[in-house]
Amino acid sequence: MLRRGLGLGLLLCAMTAEAAVEGPGRNQFIQAAPAHGKVHIDGKLNEEAWFQAPVFDAFVQRFPTAGAIPSERTELRVLYDSDFVYFGIVSRDSKPELIDRRLGRRDTSLTTDMVQLIIDSTHDHRTAYSFSLSAGGVHGDGLFYDDRNYTVDWDGVWDGATSSLPDGWVAEFAIPLSVLRFPASEVQTWGFSVRRQIARLNEEIESVDNPRTSNANVSRLGHLTGLKGLKPQRAVELVPYLATRGILRPQFSDESVPRPRLVDPTLDVGLDMRAALTSELALTATFNPDFGQVEADQLILNLSTFEAFFPEKRPFFTQGLELFQAVGSSTGQVPQSLFYSRRIGLETPILGAAKLTGTVAKGVEVGLLDALVTGPWLEQDEEHPDRHWRMYSSRPLHVGPNSSLPTNPQPPTNFLAAVARGSVGENSRIGATFTSATPLARRCTPEEAALDEDDQPAECLARGGLAAAADFDLATSNGEYGVLGQVDGSRTVGGLPERLLPDGTVLRPGTTGYGGYLRAGKFGGEGFRWDVAYDFSSPTLDLNATGYQRTQNEHSAQGWLGYQRPNGIGPLRGLSVNLGGGSSLTSDGRGINRGSWMNFNSTLTLPSFDSVGLEAGTNVGGYDIRELDDTGVPLQREVSTFAALFWETNGNRTLSLKGFLALGHHDRGPAPGAWGWGGNLALSLRPHPALETRLEVTTDRTEFAPRFVDRLGDFRFLLGNLQSNYLSFTLRQQWVLRPHLTLQGYAQLFTDYGVYGPFFEAESDAARSPIRFSAMRPTEGGPGDNFYDVALNLNVVLRWEYRLGSTLFFVYTRSQQGLPTPEDVTAPATLLPRRMFSGPATDAVLLKWSYYWTA
Repeated sequence: MLRRGLGLGLLLCAMTAEAAVEGPGRNQFIQAAPAHGKVHIDGKLNEEAWFQAPVFDAFVQRFPTAGAIPSERTELRVLYDSDFVYFGIVSRDSKPELIDRRLGRRDTSLTTDMVQLIIDSTHDHRTAYSFSLSAGGVHGDGLFYDDRNYTVDWDGVWDGATSSLPDGWVAEFAIPLSVLRFPASEVQTWGFSVRRQIARLNEEIESVDNPRTSNANVSRLGHLTGLKGLKPQRAVELVPYLATRGILRPQFSDESVPRPRLVDPTLDVGLDMRAALTSELALTATFNPDFGQVEADQLILNLSTFEAFFPEKRPFFTQGLELFQAVGSSTGQVPQSLFYSRRIGLETPILGAAKLTGTVAKGVEVGLLDALVTGPWLEQDEEHPDRHWRMYSSRPLHVGPNSSLPTNPQPPTNFLAAVARGSVGENSRIGATFTSATPLARRCTPEEAALDEDDQPAECLARGGLAAAADFDLATSNGEYGVLGQVDGSRTVGGLPERLLPDGTVLRPGTTGYGGYLRAGKFGGEGFRWDVAYDFSSPTLDLNATGYQRTQNEHSAQGWLGYQRPNGIGPLRGLSVNLGGGSSLTSDGRGINRGSWMNFNSTLTLPSFDSVGLEAGTNVGGYDIRELDDTGVPLQREVSTFAALFWETNGNRTLSLKGFLALGHHDRGPAPGAWGWGGNLALSLRPHPALETRLEVTTDRTEFAPRFVDRLGDFRFLLGNLQSNYLSFTLRQQWVLRPHLTLQGYAQLFTDYGVYGPFFEAESDAARSPIRFSAMRPTEGGPGDNFYDVALNLNVVLRWEYRLGSTLFFVYTRSQQGLPTPEDVTAPATLLPRRMFSGPATDAVLLKWSYYWTA
């Protein structure tokens, strides 16, 4: 009876309260009211202040019918006091029994009923905080940046709760002012909107008309005003942690000797800190960070000459990472990025790191990150491991036996990244970035460089560099048309006296390079869209000391023409059709064709909100300048074509599927042509609101034209066609005992094999003349060139947020490798997991406790 009465009371209040909106978009103003008395965050909205607050209910559809009247009514109220801004949202529903209340981990992308706050508290029309609550009470937060982009990697400490009504549900938020950046002003006016997702209807509604077709978001928000007398909060947040782990690992580094195993217990203490230096400038720091709760990288088979790109998962780097990203990175991987956080601390531990982010003037954002990686290492006698415990000044907050230390030299390096970006006009910006990786050691001598790699000192292993860039992102006020790009340069620092890149380019300390990229087109709106792109990098451009650069020595041009109907057309809920192509040449003066391609893809969203698509393309040859053992000799590339069918069912269902099936034909050069295929199937099962099982199976068979096998002389090579195969099973299991207590498991079983043959001999000359298929001579090869791998990764994480911002983790991980094939035995050509549990394995158990404190 109490809940029924509350629902009728709120409805009566909504009918009689003063309307709090004046027009759409930037002319819309939603009024906040002061909270008199304490507000309890329980999802009930039963304090007197809620009944006195103005009510806003003029929501509009965002999807599937932009601008239409929503199917269900939504009511919004806003309160504030000297420490918090409170939001109360009543989501009415004519079929409350069908409200989707499925649970998940914090910040997971849920296809459930939920509401989301979007707050542009600096009112710069480019950056906004996001806070969300699902009908099941799951919290989520993130950050909108550069007006149109979004990341879930921003986290804040705030409170929220939900409850049920006879005709819907309620979400109640308490956002601390210390979480938000805003200028000092007698009356605050912020960019603001509320989005609601109704899962069963696949409907998204918003408090302001902000359609998906726009290539803008934050700049299209309405306003929240009436916030009087609020003062920026310069709070200090401290999160100390204590982590203890036990690691059971093979005693010997030789993978063919997996036993005996040793137990290495370790203890770490550390601290994370966040402080507001001004109302719009925040400092974040970490000392001896531990990321043992982070899921391991996905196992992959990479047979290319390009480094694989992996996403960042460590919280210190994901927080505020968006400011350090190159322009255009939100739409896909850009060719040149000055900052790639995974360069920091994956091999050598992080002793400490600090990050300064915020606004220094109206429309001017800055970011500064500095990190020091250093740690002890010790040459080990594996027959008689050193079990003594000792503390080292290079890693003073870590304790463990000497046998747990790395056996390879760990070069101490300081990493620095600085960025500044300023707004230009309504929806544009310009910026500059500087990064450096500075080895804190003397220079490697030629005599040391001549040693075998295993005997070289840390000074030779250090890889430093400087990089700088100027960038711009210029767009029309509605974001539909734009041009963006970057101009950058690099300088090599430290390391070996000479270092070869895969295309034979020599880098020495002091070598400089330059490059850049440009994108222009119509990126938003209904109907036709287009864009053109140009990338350039000199042979000696090297951004990889601090950033990610897939390749250098390249001129590349491409163009796309598309037709987009994100809000549907006819019976379809959505339509996307794209046609593109491109070509690249070397920039070293030789003008070697590095390949050309064409691609067509189309996606249809059906009336059932399932989607299907088709993609087809061709690569029309050219030359590979990276394949032949760092010589830069161009090797002719095959012609290949492919077609793929992909699908994704409605994610609101208990059982949903996603996947693709691809078929391709490979010319294979001097060998007969062959077909390859691949596929992926991902299944998601939600039999209970608290349980979710995800199973993903991926397989691939690729037929390669002749690949490098061995070097027979200065410019003579042994080549072989390669057939590669892999199979991956990935299982993710999640059990949400309650929104702040979750148990999740991850397991990936991965197998691959490759078979070389037929074999060919090829020869070039000192001028690095191209090697064509027609000049290759058949020869004999050896079965020892074949390969076979099997591996298993396990990860189980119990996470308990026992109070706001404070967590307890229990983590178990296992890394299992198959027993390697002996050198005199032919590797098996099978995807079955042979001799997997006979190989080396590492088991680890981690218990990590952290406590959140603020003042």
